[in-house]
Amino acid sequence: MTVKSINPLLTLNIADGVRALASDDPRSPVLMRFFAGYDRAFVLPDEREELAGFEACLALNGEYRHAFGRVHSELVTVFEDDAGNLLGGANFLATSMQRGAALPPAAVALNYVFVETEARGRGMLRKILAAVQQFALAALELDRENAVPAMFIEQNDPLRLTAAEYATDTKHSGLDQVDRLAIWSRVGARVVDFPYVQPALSATQRADDGLIYAVIDYPGPSVDAGMLHDHLQSFFAISVLKGKLDRPDGSATGQLAALAARTEAVALLPMEPALALLRAGGPTGKYDSFRALAKAAL
Repeated sequence: MTVKSINPLLTLNIADGVRALASDDPRSPVLMRFFAGYDRAFVLPDEREELAGFEACLALNGEYRHAFGRVHSELVTVFEDDAGNLLGGANFLATSMQRGAALPPAAVALNYVFVETEARGRGMLRKILAAVQQFALAALELDRENAVPAMFIEQNDPLRLTAAEYATDTKHSGLDQVDRLAIWSRVGARVVDFPYVQPALSATQRADDGLIYAVIDYPGPSVDAGMLHDHLQSFFAISVLKGKLDRPDGSATGQLAALAARTEAVALLPMEPALALLRAGGPTGKYDSFRALAKAAL
């Protein structure tokens, strides 16, 4: 894949006639195309970002480009076929990391990703993940030949969703929650063994403790706590809080303090053993989260 810059766009030609367009500009038509697909895909109230929220995040690309001594770029990207039909999209924050040569040089917060119903079964998720990595490195002006950024994602926790939330999201997406996790497991996702809570996306929303935090294809059995701190510090400040300060007793403040004080790495838990228990209808009721189940299923 070759990334070509057409300011303010990045373009990428992918196999099978798929083209990706990415932009960091809140005025770009890429944002409107992304939002049209996103708006169809995400329905749970505390996970949704409205158009004004995406615009606010992208608008921080100037002021927050070098925040916290790191380089940042928030982007939206869409994927289309030769006829211009929308196949999928993603929104993500790319952040450079300066924690040593043994660690990934960048981290990506894959905030939202969707594949249009008509495009499923074509390997689009793997294409999207590969393109996001390339776009992230290009936006951060990092070497794209040898560098591989760490990619972090949030996912619905089937053990934390209410029955109504589970049914609503499954019916809307056409994918059962367990089946969806199995897809992510197949592309290399492992659970970050940390009590993650997404701070509220806006003043009218609540913090979301019904999510699994995971990382895709991270090297080794654990994530460096300092790197996770730096990644979440950037993610909370830009993608979640949109430049506003968290309260002293807020969820972002508490999680960052816990990671700053931590001396040991954060373990990564495979998903498949826990998924097997859920598929088999095993005794999972005593576990209050998928993370707890994944730890017990080792």
